[in-house]
Amino acid sequence: MILILTILAISILVNKYWKFIRKQAIGLYILSTLICILFIVNKLNLINYKFNLGIFSRGTVSLALFTIVMFTGVINNPKIKSKFMSVRGELSIIACILTLGHNIIYGMRYFKLLIFNSEILSLCKFMATIVSLIMIILMIPLMITSFKCVRKKMKYTTWKRIQKTAYIFYGLMYVHIMLLYMPSFKIKYLDIFIYSLLFNLYFILRLYKYFKYKK
Repeated sequence: MILILTILAISILVNKYWKFIRKQAIGLYILSTLICILFIVNKLNLINYKFNLGIFSRGTVSLALFTIVMFTGVINNPKIKSKFMSVRGELSIIACILTLGHNIIYGMRYFKLLIFNSEILSLCKFMATIVSLIMIILMIPLMITSFKCVRKKMKYTTWKRIQKTAYIFYGLMYVHIMLLYMPSFKIKYLDIFIYSLLFNLYFILRLYKYFKYKK
């Protein structure tokens, strides 16, 4: 439910302030980086005061942003689509920055365990950690090539080929979430339903659009 509310809140802000997002993109990237630094500092207990940044550190905001980026590519409403498409790259970069911060926090524990003490990880957490590493490998080129200054210097075919790996990234994102949530199905069943609904709806719309334009 928190994810849905976050998606709605961000969508409203993007719909209203898309011009601001486009003009102040660098400032928003810096702000996102500062938020990441803040919740890493929180995690390491480097300061006495604790900030309530769970919605960022647990990946809710970044997932909401990625969901908006995903659905922007398949919605049909021209007025809404034009606004969201104009800042799709910026939203993707912000989501990537926040995701890197999320991975640093959880990587301190799980990447370390994967390398040095993997036998104490459950099968689901072991697989989720592997999937997370693959996602990072995919995400970094996607993030870099989303910057307009980088895109302008690339051949369109090369840029497009890299950006198409986003579909693999989205699929792995769903797999990662399910690996973490399925062991706690009795508690997380509502979250599992919401995530499954969102991701499967996206993939259905994506396939529909693909076959529609293929004809």
